Amino acid sequence: MLTIENHLTKEMSDYVEDCLIGLPFYYQDATSDFSELGDFQKNLRNVIETPYFVNMLGCHNHGTSADDVKYFVPIIKKLEENTGRPFLKRIQRIKANLYLKREDYPDNCYQIPHVDMWNHEHGVADAGEIFLYYVDDSDGDTFFFNERFGSPEYTIMKRSTPKKGKGILFDNSMVHASSPPRANERRMTLNFVFAK
Repeated sequence: MLTIENHLTKEMSDYVEDCLIGLPFYYQDATSDFSELGDFQKNLRNVIETPYFVNMLGCHNHGTSADDVKYFVPIIKKLEENTGRPFLKRIQRIKANLYLKREDYPDNCYQIPHVDMWNHEHGVADAGEIFLYYVDDSDGDTFFFNERFGSPEYTIMKRSTPKKGKGILFDNSMVHASSPPRANERRMTLNFVFAK
């Protein structure tokens, strides 16, 4: 796992935030959908799922086009610069997430632990990497866990508080979960999925 503080300049971070605010978002009941697996991952301790809003960038059905993705390419180019590794040609998905304030959300709780790309046929996480970019300063930590996906219980390895311009690069097999803000009005992230 690699955490990059101030991934973009302040000017570029402001630009990304303005671009994201201008896009449509769509309501989702839950952050992860494993309904085809029955009660899988639904009765875990400390899990409280909440609705949120999403935009699958570059997807016409979600109100954006491939042209909209260009606003977020600088994030990927900066990631290449910071790591010395190629990412742009490996992009599989860019997803924008918007969580709204939940003052009543308990501390130390989180949404359903998950991996971003799961191979249902083989029961394993797809080979890949995730870059989580925080669009704004907020609360609502991201939780990273020690266990593999599908565990009956999870222990926290690390928590990351949203800070505008911060990015975290990690392997797709790393189980993680979001939480909504309790103090701030919103929490916005961009989630980049790259093939290995």
